[in-house]
Amino acid sequence: MNMGMHYRRRLLLAFIAVLAGILIAGFWNYHLVDGFGRNIVTGSTIGDSEQLAQSFDSNGFGFGMLFAAIAGLAATFTACNCVVFAMIPGMTCSNRLSPVQAALRALLVFSTAVLLISAIYGFVIGLRGASFVEQLNVREVRLLQAQITFSVLGLAMLVWSVIAFGFVNRWIQKLPQKTILFFSSPSTKAGIMGVFVGLFSVGRPFPVFRDFLTYAAASGNPLYTAFVMCLQGLGQIAVMVVLMLSIAFLFKNKLIRWMERHPHQPQLISAVALAAGGTYLIYYWGLAFMFDIGRWGFKLGWY
Repeated sequence: MNMGMHYRRRLLLAFIAVLAGILIAGFWNYHLVDGFGRNIVTGSTIGDSEQLAQSFDSNGFGFGMLFAAIAGLAATFTACNCVVFAMIPGMTCSNRLSPVQAALRALLVFSTAVLLISAIYGFVIGLRGASFVEQLNVREVRLLQAQITFSVLGLAMLVWSVIAFGFVNRWIQKLPQKTILFFSSPSTKAGIMGVFVGLFSVGRPFPVFRDFLTYAAASGNPLYTAFVMCLQGLGQIAVMVVLMLSIAFLFKNKLIRWMERHPHQPQLISAVALAAGGTYLIYYWGLAFMFDIGRWGFKLGWY
């Protein structure tokens, strides 16, 4: 795919994105981010999630729905979610639709994919029950689950970024034209990103989310756990949805002019975001754990 930019400049941007992903992973302060989700978002709304995790018998099904939404909202700014925000330009810009129409269509596909993965995972959790979640929440198990899930997703994002940068055009062009058009459409990209976001919940070691899993599994009802997991999924994308629609509605004319003048820039931004996000996931959850080459800020005593 032609991005209207010299190969060497695209290569430089890809290198900068990868370097940025490594730097962010190395200096990531999970205490700060997790603390914001636990103490500010969750603590100031429903209370201590660790205590609430064991309260299903007293709080029941209704509170579980609120717990799910708050757990999702608290996970909004965890590292794995942040790359999704940078995908907004690619999902709000289309050559055939207005920014508002493109945003609405992309959000429908994106949200459907998030809900589908969330429902499947929630149903499995409900079937296996509270004892299974207790095993998952053991520190060693949840970290291994996170390492595998996010390393695989990071690799998928890197491959996607290589394609988006146009580095493998000679091989892509050999594919059937219908296949190229399908995977290059904003709706397909939104669906793939929705699957990624849905899978974030499978690997997420975030304490508030793990407390929510414990609460939901205590219901012993697979349909209920699937439902509240969907609410959690909606919670984690709520800010992005509001931001995306706001940009589409408020800057509709500017987005149209931008697309006319710089038709390749939305894809370029998405390519950079995917490269940085994929590198972050692979370095933070894969390489840093295997070879102890992460946690730079902690090792330097900065935090």
